[in-house]
Amino acid sequence: MTNQPTRNLRDDASQELLYEVNAHIATITLNRPSKLNALSHGPDGLHAKLVSALARADQDEDVRCVVLTGEGRAFSSGGDLQADAPREGSLDWYEFMEEEDEDFESLRRCRKPVIAAINGLCYGAGMILAAHADIRIATRSARFGFIESRMGGTGVEVFPFLIGTQWSKFLMLSGELISAEKAQQIGFVLEVVEDERFSDKVTDLARRIAAMPWQGVHMNKRIIDSAADMMGLHNQKVAARGLNAVLGDNSRDARAADGRLLTDVLASGGFKDFLKARDAAFVDPWLEA
Repeated sequence: MTNQPTRNLRDDASQELLYEVNAHIATITLNRPSKLNALSHGPDGLHAKLVSALARADQDEDVRCVVLTGEGRAFSSGGDLQADAPREGSLDWYEFMEEEDEDFESLRRCRKPVIAAINGLCYGAGMILAAHADIRIATRSARFGFIESRMGGTGVEVFPFLIGTQWSKFLMLSGELISAEKAQQIGFVLEVVEDERFSDKVTDLARRIAAMPWQGVHMNKRIIDSAADMMGLHNQKVAARGLNAVLGDNSRDARAADGRLLTDVLASGGFKDFLKARDAAFVDPWLEA
């Protein structure tokens, strides 16, 4: 392949995901800005398209580094609560969690380093997706949090390895959102860049990685990832699937702060009322900086 830019190589008519190769850098863009790049599932979902794009980058000898980012004001707002089919029972949830983790693992398995260029909101499953990248860089306007924990969601298992147990518990148990600066302070983000300089700064890092000896980059990535697995990351993820399935199945009983079942709010008032009820207790941030 040449270094000429190529958009949307999967020839997807919906263009929910864009793919571009230029100067040995593959840029994968989640392109559902009207949905804040929510991650849908299924054969035609954004998850599947992302996995296919990562495989394409991995197999392309011209690609030396991958940049994953989002279009619009979000990297990803998390799972697509409106598009995904409801899960029926804990076994259905277990199989869903297993499949979702396999999708996330495709970032780790990719031989090419993956930079998560977090350009805005990064919530829930979007934050889990970013956690599987090799390096994370954020705009100053980015915001992070396990917002899906506000309705009984989970997915925290990888985070003790990245930010420690206390911050993992705080984010998951409080539903609190944090700034890009705080995400950098706790070690989730490597660098925070002003929005107007963000694209150039990300490209500069990707260019530097692409200029490194390819074999060394590949094997050093594997060495570091295997260290995390030897510290228990892989086993932790396997063990967590069962607990995640239980929590996922129980999420249908999650209640808003006023005691209403969130599923009832969604059914009677629609998605906007659901979000309002879910987030009512979290309007004022607890963290002071």
